[in-house]
Amino acid sequence: MTDLSLAGHAGAFSLTPEAKQLILDYLDRARESTSADADGDETVRDIETAIGDRLYAVLSGGGEIDKAAVTGILNDFGPVDAHDRGPVNRKAPLLCRIEEGKQISGLCLGLATRTDLRVDWVRSIAVILGLLTGGLLVLAYLVALLFAPRLQTVSEYQHAIRVGDRSRNTPDSPSAFGKSS
Repeated sequence: MTDLSLAGHAGAFSLTPEAKQLILDYLDRARESTSADADGDETVRDIETAIGDRLYAVLSGGGEIDKAAVTGILNDFGPVDAHDRGPVNRKAPLLCRIEEGKQISGLCLGLATRTDLRVDWVRSIAVILGLLTGGLLVLAYLVALLFAPRLQTVSEYQHAIRVGDRSRNTPDSPSAFGKSS
């Protein structure tokens, strides 16, 4: 038997080494799958606390924390990463507002990130087109402010784009050139 301390519980739980490894692997996958989320650490702490609550219930009922008990608990919680759930169909938004490094609203920074262009070029083009269109682009900019979601960092948006690209490029998803067999 070995001990494992979990967030939200004062004492350590005594369990078999196999059971401990199952929990540690599960928590590692949870950390990996929530790494891009601003609340990822808090989510993992909540998962740890919930696992600890279930382990405490097993001990209170006179049970032993072994591999079978932990497997049942983790199966109840469900998968924690995209590999366990299957392909992710969530797409990154076409346009978003990025808070980190914004000049006005972050729309140009979001567009630059999406298109892999330098942000100063995108801002310059936006100003020139705003003048050339007699303010029509400025109106479109203001409308986009209402509907474009906010993200905190460029890396968060890049991660969402990569995840969306990976889900479209999985063997199980239809390709752009036809249906998959």
